[in-house]
Amino acid sequence: MKINQLLKVGLYNLVIVAILGVIMRYKIGFELPIVNQKNLQLAHSGFAFSGFISIVIMSLMVKTNLKWLSASQIKFLEIQISLSLFSAYIACIALIFWGYGVFSVVFQVAGLLFNMLYIIAFIKTLHQHPNKDTANWYKAAGIFFFISVFASFWLIYMLFSGNKTQHSYLGATYWFLHFQYNGWFFFACIGLFFQWLDQMNIDTKLNRTTFLYFAISCIPAYGLSALWLNLPVWMYVLVVISAILQCIGVIKFFSIVFNKRVVNAIHQNPVVKLLFIFSFGALLVKILLQMGSTIPFLSKLAFGFRPIVIAYLHLVLLAFTALFLIAYTHLTAGLNFSKAAILATKVFAIFVILNEMVLGVQGIASLSYQVIPFVNEALLIIAGGMLFASVVMMPSSQKIGQKLS
Repeated sequence: MKINQLLKVGLYNLVIVAILGVIMRYKIGFELPIVNQKNLQLAHSGFAFSGFISIVIMSLMVKTNLKWLSASQIKFLEIQISLSLFSAYIACIALIFWGYGVFSVVFQVAGLLFNMLYIIAFIKTLHQHPNKDTANWYKAAGIFFFISVFASFWLIYMLFSGNKTQHSYLGATYWFLHFQYNGWFFFACIGLFFQWLDQMNIDTKLNRTTFLYFAISCIPAYGLSALWLNLPVWMYVLVVISAILQCIGVIKFFSIVFNKRVVNAIHQNPVVKLLFIFSFGALLVKILLQMGSTIPFLSKLAFGFRPIVIAYLHLVLLAFTALFLIAYTHLTAGLNFSKAAILATKVFAIFVILNEMVLGVQGIASLSYQVIPFVNEALLIIAGGMLFASVVMMPSSQKIGQKLS
């Protein structure tokens, strides 16, 4: 498929993620014996990563760099994205019906390998990039993807060997999540944002400084997800320093975001303005929560209660990453929206924030072992709202224009 088609398909895969989310929420509150909840959860999270977020990111990375990519380079990258997309579909189906097994793992590994081939090929093209500071974000995103893959193979080894402990399983899981969320997703998104600033000829003197704060802190920041392991003092100090560096990094980043020219450009599109407010707001909350998690007592509470973990994961994946990518596509890729689609996009964003608020309340209540009345029903309604909005906001009649090409 061509890059425009791949971008479209990646966006529409959000609908599949939403469908799986609705079924999961329904299963929690009501009888649905035909569905295996654990399998559905694996399919939901796996496809959100590989079928939606990664496909959209890789497509946008190609589309934003069309001017200096050769036809053969574009073709190779399109093939890798297409193969990764195909693998994501098969893995999703396999997980739904059979769970974690040989069939699903084969296609999950295949998808990872295609992504790795894409990243290697894309990084090789970055010597052509006119802004080396922006190119560094893409390079770091790719490197952190490779680092996250180590955990995937370790989890697969534990699955088939039976050589698994609670600590090793959680450590590998959090390793994968950290370097996907805070590495691959985050650095790719911020790289895309700086790419847009470059195209707008907006001064980005703080680009390199901002990058260094986040890049230096990313690896030690994994410790924020492993404080429950009772780390030695020197390692704990390193983790705290990484959290402080990320706080400084986000301050630098927001000083760029609040540049008058950036604000004026974003304000020209009300939908983009709303999505960026929510997305960057979620980023700020994420950084502050990470800083707070350096307090051992709070860290043990957070990682000891599943609702809090779920709320945090949705904060990063949906509220920051998904809303950013949707906003960025609207801002740069020339989508033609009907009035209904524009309204649906706003509604989707509002439901995302509502979902996060309810999950947050549920998580806080779980600390005192309190049950919030009708919380599961509320989350089901919100999930249904997100599903409906996701369908309406991306009708098949929309065409992706050529603003980036």
